[in-house]
Amino acid sequence: MQPTTATARPTVFAPGQALDAFTSFVDTSEMEPAVTRTLRIGGGFLNTLADPNDPKSFIYAFDNNAFPSTALIQPRLNSVEEWTIVNENNDEHPIHIHVNDFQVTDLSDPVAGTDFGPQPWGQDNANTPAPLYDASGNVSKPGVLTLRTKFQDCTGTYVIHCHRLNHGDNGLMAIVNVIPEVSSYAVATADGRITVHDGADDSVMAEVTPFVGATTAPSVAMADVDGDQVLDLIAGAGPGSSPTVVIYSGASMGDAGPFGTELRRFSAFRDDMTSGLSVAAADIDGDSVADIVVGSGPGSNSHVKVFASASASAEGRTAGAPDVFSEFAPYGDSTAGVTVATGMVDDMSGRSSIVTAPGPGVPAEIRTWRFDLYTVTAAGRRAGVAEKNDHAPHLADLGIDIGGGADSSQLPMLTSSFMAFDGTYTGGASLAVGWLAGTEGGAQRVIVGQLGDEGQVRVFATPSALEAGPEMYLKSPQAHTTQLSFTRIGSFTPFDAPGGVRVSATSTVNGADLIVGSSLDQGASRYQFARSSQDPRMLQATRMGNVSGARGPAVGSLGGA
Repeated sequence: MQPTTATARPTVFAPGQALDAFTSFVDTSEMEPAVTRTLRIGGGFLNTLADPNDPKSFIYAFDNNAFPSTALIQPRLNSVEEWTIVNENNDEHPIHIHVNDFQVTDLSDPVAGTDFGPQPWGQDNANTPAPLYDASGNVSKPGVLTLRTKFQDCTGTYVIHCHRLNHGDNGLMAIVNVIPEVSSYAVATADGRITVHDGADDSVMAEVTPFVGATTAPSVAMADVDGDQVLDLIAGAGPGSSPTVVIYSGASMGDAGPFGTELRRFSAFRDDMTSGLSVAAADIDGDSVADIVVGSGPGSNSHVKVFASASASAEGRTAGAPDVFSEFAPYGDSTAGVTVATGMVDDMSGRSSIVTAPGPGVPAEIRTWRFDLYTVTAAGRRAGVAEKNDHAPHLADLGIDIGGGADSSQLPMLTSSFMAFDGTYTGGASLAVGWLAGTEGGAQRVIVGQLGDEGQVRVFATPSALEAGPEMYLKSPQAHTTQLSFTRIGSFTPFDAPGGVRVSATSTVNGADLIVGSSLDQGASRYQFARSSQDPRMLQATRMGNVSGARGPAVGSLGGA
């Protein structure tokens, strides 16, 4: 085909003329950042698990930590943050941030002797200049990249990393987790009431009674079920009521304020299962909205169902239950019941897992479950790789009976199993997942509270900056395992009087705080966590104050995100 001839026709654009096209650029140079952060780039033979003479000990690091032990970065949706990246390593580092473009507001290159102010465009990759060294080989002036971002459109988890492959692969990466504007959490009391609190100041946002006439506390959870980037309230009926789940919108709708509109009401199990529910929510099926996870109560076979929220129609409470994405029996034919929680406890997959604990009467064995959503290639099938979530053989090999009747194509993989307390404790456990002490990096922590005895709280985590390492850089990628290893990183007893506790986490811009409620009349309290001065491998809890008063109604359940 011969090209056609045409005459070029120049188009003149006036300064400031609108292009009438989408652009992700937001001029943040005149905005006041809600949060400022500094990340210092370093590198060297820093991996304490290897001999300094071993090349495997060399890592690149943010603030002397390599991924996944780098500090969590957790901005709020619609906020502006300023990050200053200070380079004290001899290389230049092109910094790439996923999802949200940013604006460079300052770029200082001491080697070239240049210093630039705000750049009037958005980008997702910018070079951090190398530092200037003195005659002794010490950094006399670092390279500095300052950027600002307005976190728009969506919440969720992604990464910041160096775009030089060997740098990112050797540790120069960190997790960015954008959270909703408001981190609300719910407190359910024994009279059936639920109060929803603003995590910023613990003020009450709303009060609802989802099961009129109920005399036991419902189970509660918070998650974005309808995809509007606002946390919604999920309530599961307590003991003595039919197994009903109710969802309330966290956004104002019409004349109703937050949590004033019921989005859906459905039965999770047979109506004659009245032993109470445990509810949680997270995106399990990979469609970007939170799915409803429901655990059965004591007295019936321990059973977990995952309801796909995206399948729910807009018809409201008369539309029936959403489609069941998966169901399984995490403790086989046990009738102790099952408590559920969800969160990204596995930083290798980058997705939410389901965490389970059995009910009273048996030891508190915590299990974590992951759903793989990949499609096996032809080469993988020839190599014998299991299709999608077909983990039934894996579970059988571990001696775990997941129960009859489950569709093996939608079974999760068991990624860990550990005892929260010694085997003599059989009083049941409350569960939560959250980034306590997020500055220590790693995945979200699993928090377990005793429903009986003295009401002790324990915190468990996979490797973070609290441990030596990271170990992952000492192994071939082929040697990495799908199994997680949890260690206890914190333990305390929040209330003076013995009695059970309920636990939940509420997110902050640096991680999460812990909310602990008393099953007696001691209300609920808020705790922050930091590295212990006595044992640098452990976290220490600091009480920040009461949520529902020093003396108040017995807390039946908590839920937050």
